[in-house]
Amino acid sequence: MRKSTHGPSLYYATDKNVFDALNQHKVDVPTVLKLFERRNIVIGKKTPREDLARYFSRLTHDYYDHRAIASRLGVVPRRERITTMDVIGTSSTDELLSTDELLIAIEQLKVEMESAGDVVQITRHEEKLTVEVQYSTVDYKRSEFAQVQVRDGIIEFEKTEKGFVVRNTHNDFLEQARDSLLGKVEKVIDAPLSRVAVSLFDIPSVKLRSKFFHELAMSLPGYSRRDVTDVYVYKPKPDQDLKDGEDTNEEDEGAHIERVFLRGSGVSRSQLLNELLDEDDYYIVKMGWLATEAMNDGHVYDIEAVFANPKDCTGFSFILSGVFPLENGKISSRKRTPTKEEIDKISRVIEARARSLISSLKEEYNILDAGGCNANKISLVLYSYSQWCR
Repeated sequence: MRKSTHGPSLYYATDKNVFDALNQHKVDVPTVLKLFERRNIVIGKKTPREDLARYFSRLTHDYYDHRAIASRLGVVPRRERITTMDVIGTSSTDELLSTDELLIAIEQLKVEMESAGDVVQITRHEEKLTVEVQYSTVDYKRSEFAQVQVRDGIIEFEKTEKGFVVRNTHNDFLEQARDSLLGKVEKVIDAPLSRVAVSLFDIPSVKLRSKFFHELAMSLPGYSRRDVTDVYVYKPKPDQDLKDGEDTNEEDEGAHIERVFLRGSGVSRSQLLNELLDEDDYYIVKMGWLATEAMNDGHVYDIEAVFANPKDCTGFSFILSGVFPLENGKISSRKRTPTKEEIDKISRVIEARARSLISSLKEEYNILDAGGCNANKISLVLYSYSQWCR
């Protein structure tokens, strides 16, 4: 795991920590009662919470007391985005990487992670392998009783004609676990793996980078875009070497708006967004939109896609953050948590569409690059932003 830049925490929670914790509404009455019962102390139902907290905070506390309080004050982890990559490899027998070879590496990783205190469960359904991991992270910036956070994540391998599609929860811990696992696979098959991720690193055109998100939202197979709710545009800070060679206005020197975040309804029709994207410096790196399934129940799906590294447009991930169900012929205003089937279905559609877009945009960029990329040639190939928003 990555080394934390904060900490360490206090070795022992002080009386003030305990007093403040017991006065929070998250610590319910049954929890307080059990804390006193462990000391054979009977308390009255009408005793003020503050008096109980003041008395208990003066007592000595052990590990079990802290665990009981922390279980009520712990941070509930939010659902995280999913990232994906294609993995292609050839085994020592000149055949494509098999599920059994992959399973050997997964078992090795399981032993290592369980020895470190993590919980790992492996499930197999035909040619699909799923690794579910429960692990703990420590956030020293939080209060003593909320520093340890227990999280769940997955690494999923699905067999394809050329290899495997690897999906995993998008965070540092699962990224490291996935990379470690793929390294073990390379040792098992005694051959390097080819890894292909969704990335716009090779497409520096700001117009094409914005076009990726517009096409992803507008032409998602089987879904029709209902509205764009969030758009995050980015403008890289110019290199110092380039600035030194240009004539700059002294008043503008040092002023740079790197990120602009727009949220609301009909964001794609916003004049402000039009003006930003009409320039040659800003481009979209994150978009959230609402989509309706064209041939099914009519539910509205809240989808978000983003590049974690906005400068290079790498680290692509996405999430189905919620569903507005169709109830009695009307779209509900209350968003519910998506089901596993809904997440899997939309994930596969987004993956396939993102891969095809990357391929077509690379061809488009190569045509522009070979032709000199002047303004006239770009205008023949690219849509204007106003056309995208119709």
